[in-house]
Amino acid sequence: MRFAKSAVTSVFTTSLDFALLAGLVELAHVNYVLATFLGTVLGASTNFLINRRWAFQATAGHAGHQALRYLVVQIGSAALHTSGVYALTHFAGAPYLVSKVIVAIAAYLVWNYPMCRYYVFQLPIVTTNK
Repeated sequence: MRFAKSAVTSVFTTSLDFALLAGLVELAHVNYVLATFLGTVLGASTNFLINRRWAFQATAGHAGHQALRYLVVQIGSAALHTSGVYALTHFAGAPYLVSKVIVAIAAYLVWNYPMCRYYVFQLPIVTTNK
């Protein structure tokens, strides 16, 4: 259930990310690389808040410590997104939004979810003495 909630959260926050990316590129004529980075910042911020409360139900943990760990994860995620979109768009010739979809899915599955689950919002290990 945690994965499903996190996936729903990711779809919502990725939509915010995409909207900012497309708006900046198409309406404000911002370079797609910079717009990709800014979109990930918006998406990551909202993702942390929703995941902490709803998907991982990790409000018992210290928010500041979680936020610092999340920041580390998101630096990696922003680097993956920015470099991945650049590489697919610049070298493979894919449209930037197609590149963003591919990179967003891959980054979520191999980086964002595992790091949030096991590093940022980890649940305390419960041991039983028998």
